[in-house]
Amino acid sequence: GMHDSIKEQQEQFQSKRFYVQLPVAPGKRDKAELERWMPIGLVFLFHHLKRKRRVLVHGTKGRDRAVAVVLAFSVLVCPLTYPLRLRDDFVVFDIDAMAPQELVKTDSRYFYSDLRLALIDVLLKEDGRETFLNWMHNSTSTPQEPFADKERLRIALQLVTQYRENAEPTRSTMQKLNRFFMSSSMYHHNKGL
Repeated sequence: GMHDSIKEQQEQFQSKRFYVQLPVAPGKRDKAELERWMPIGLVFLFHHLKRKRRVLVHGTKGRDRAVAVVLAFSVLVCPLTYPLRLRDDFVVFDIDAMAPQELVKTDSRYFYSDLRLALIDVLLKEDGRETFLNWMHNSTSTPQEPFADKERLRIALQLVTQYRENAEPTRSTMQKLNRFFMSSSMYHHNKGL
C-alpha cells in the first residue's frame, strides 16, 4: 500500500546519505586525535566529491574542528584563489590505492561512510598520516616537500572565511594543522647533512 511506498522512498533517501564522525574533542582537550583522524575526514571528502556528491562538514559550532578539515582539504586540492574550486585533475585521486589490493576486493564498508574498511584500518595505523601524505605526493607527482606551511594555511583560512564567516579555528587547532603537514618524518631526510 501507500505506507510501503513511503517507507521505500525513505529507505532510498537514506541509502543516498553517507556519514562519518571523527571522534575529536574540542580545542585543547584534544591532544592527538585531530591529526590521527584527519586522513579519514580527507578521504571521505575525496571519495564523495569525486562522485559529484555534495558534502557538509560540520561540528558543534562549525568554527574550529570542521574548519580544520576544510582547511586541510583546501590546501591539498584547491588552487588557493577566490572562488575556491577543486583542481582540474581532481579525478586522478584514487583513495583505494592506499589500501592493500587484496583487502580492497573484500568490500566491507566503514559504518555509513561508504569508505572501505581496509582503507580506514590502514589510515588509523601509527603511520597513517605518512601513508596518506605519500599517496598525495604520488597522486600529484609532487616533490616530497610539505603541502602546507603556516602561510598557505593562513591564505586558505582567508578563503574559507569568505564562505563561512565565523570560521575561527583556535591557535591550538592551527598548530595541529601545521604539525599534520610539516612534522612528517618523510620531510626530515635532508636535515642536518
